[in-house]
Amino acid sequence: MSHEERSSRGRLRAAAKRLFAERGYEATAISDITRAAKTSHSQFLKYYSSKEELRTEIVEGKWAELSRSVILAICSVPSPTEKLKLALNMLISLLENDTEFRAILLLEQTAVRERGGVIAGDEFGELVALLDDIFREMKDSGELQAKVDVQALRSALIGSIEGMMRDQLIAGSNFPANYSVEQVRSTLAILIASVCDVQRPSMGPERRAGDRIGVVPTEDDWIRYYLKLADRALIPSDLS
Repeated sequence: MSHEERSSRGRLRAAAKRLFAERGYEATAISDITRAAKTSHSQFLKYYSSKEELRTEIVEGKWAELSRSVILAICSVPSPTEKLKLALNMLISLLENDTEFRAILLLEQTAVRERGGVIAGDEFGELVALLDDIFREMKDSGELQAKVDVQALRSALIGSIEGMMRDQLIAGSNFPANYSVEQVRSTLAILIASVCDVQRPSMGPERRAGDRIGVVPTEDDWIRYYLKLADRALIPSDLS
């Protein structure tokens, strides 16, 4: 068990994340969180002024983790369009692998309220800025159609990912959404291709998407290749 997991703050965050995902934010009381974390209400107030502040820390922490990983991963990718595909596929992987975060993000209202208004969290804003930089790079290099608005496209792509993966959570007999995560990735690739008119750059031997020498890589090969880059980016380093 890590020091973070042993600390009161770490236990509070882990307990809240699990309870928010299982019961929902509104149905979870601070007393439920402190009981599950085996700590006291005074310890809760030592770190957090409210339940909303704790939820914000959980969500923002995940956005920060994703942004750092994307920055490390795209360093190895020359094409802006491929950077975009990698970044958004990493978002899909995050939602696929962290089921608690997925439930909190997609089934709960997670907007930050401040001075009577609704604002985006700082770390989510950093991720958005990172994606917008990639979109501008695509436009400057001619890989993105000139008529496409960068901000509208970013919202459309993030929204489509969140919508498809949210619908998987609520799928049932009265709401069919029986597609796989791989089909989410394939649909995303189609959406990106619809606004781009660019040939994928040829791959050198050191960047081959698989071991099948002489075989033209498929989209699935590229997805697997870039997800391997993403996995490397998650390994702790001096840059993290």
